[in-house]
Amino acid sequence: MWKTTLLLSAESDIAKTCMTKTLEREISRTVRQKRQQLSVIREEVENLLDYLAVLEARAKDAGKPRLSHDEVKKRCG
Repeated sequence: MWKTTLLLSAESDIAKTCMTKTLEREISRTVRQKRQQLSVIREEVENLLDYLAVLEARAKDAGKPRLSHDEVKKRCG
């Protein structure tokens, strides 16, 4: 009777360990995927903020005379 209980307990511990490792791998994979997605989203937000800055500058300078590339080179040397 005791041997049977010990064997069942050992099998249960092995199954728990195996399931725990599987869950850890799945969680690690999911975290890695989410970090990659977050990195992509951050890059997109950065690009959108840069674009917004350009649009705001254009709106601010609307109606003002523009400088050509050559004129800017002359001024900045």
